[in-house]
Amino acid sequence: MVRLVFKNNSFTEGREESGEAVLFLDEATETGKLEYSPEIGLVLRRTARRQAESICKSGFLLSTGKRVGVGFTLQEEEDKIDERLLQEGHKYR
Repeated sequence: MVRLVFKNNSFTEGREESGEAVLFLDEATETGKLEYSPEIGLVLRRTARRQAESICKSGFLLSTGKRVGVGFTLQEEEDKIDERLLQEGHKYR
């Protein structure tokens, strides 16, 4: 299983725990699973999802020179918007 971390608006190989999202590519089942951090905003969530969809179509080139993810099916967490993002912003005076 390959683990890609979404940080600074792109996916990279890594074992770091801190990142806005994580994409797990399982070669045995040919699926990619996208998980989001609870702190990620809506725009970054959509950016990560678009990039993950692209990786699951064309693949990701690993540092070893191997390409993984070509033709994979993307599974992701339920697209639930966090309560803090639904709150009204500041009021104009």
